[in-house]
Amino acid sequence: MATQTALVLLLSVLGVSSEVAQAQSAEPVTGGSFTLSERWSHYLHRTLGPTRLGVLAAETAVDHGFGEPGCWDASAGSYLQRYARAFDRRLIRNTTEFLTGIMTGEDLRYRKSRSHSIGGRVWNAVRGSMVAQMPDGRNRLGYTRFCASATAELTTAHWTGQAIQMRWIFQSLGWSALDQVETNLLNEFGPDMRRVAGRLRDAALTRTGHHRQP
Repeated sequence: MATQTALVLLLSVLGVSSEVAQAQSAEPVTGGSFTLSERWSHYLHRTLGPTRLGVLAAETAVDHGFGEPGCWDASAGSYLQRYARAFDRRLIRNTTEFLTGIMTGEDLRYRKSRSHSIGGRVWNAVRGSMVAQMPDGRNRLGYTRFCASATAELTTAHWTGQAIQMRWIFQSLGWSALDQVETNLLNEFGPDMRRVAGRLRDAALTRTGHHRQP
């Protein structure tokens, strides 16, 4: 257990460098080929990026608070176990997606909507969780993502004593798709939310400074 946790922490430190590299090319994806080096950078960002690891820690804390999975108790050691297992599951899923993507040529990166309506942008986020772009520019169902999610769930089911059943597999794939929708929505509306928060902060600071004037 201590060795596994230490490995996760080491990988988190190594992920800082990949996050910096990713941040330098954070422009929205609009098209073009998905080269091997770009796939590798994308893989490192999604797997080891400090922000992603921080979100994973927060999500694990929520699961820990609700006692999910129920095979572990509410102790600090169990939280570390939940976090390590969640990271392992992410590592399996992202690695499978990376390797399968090389073979299929699918590009699962999210492309922001060109629509100016809220509904259009939300639909783009939902649709983006289901489709992949091919090298020739056409879109198709993202088999790579579903294959990676199924692989992660099936290979880790024994950790929690989960019986492998078709209903459970489809349910797991559904939750995975919903998680991707949430990620896409953050990618789509994140800049807008930051701008609004910045304006509210500036307005609050201006109002505070005005009130402090004699």
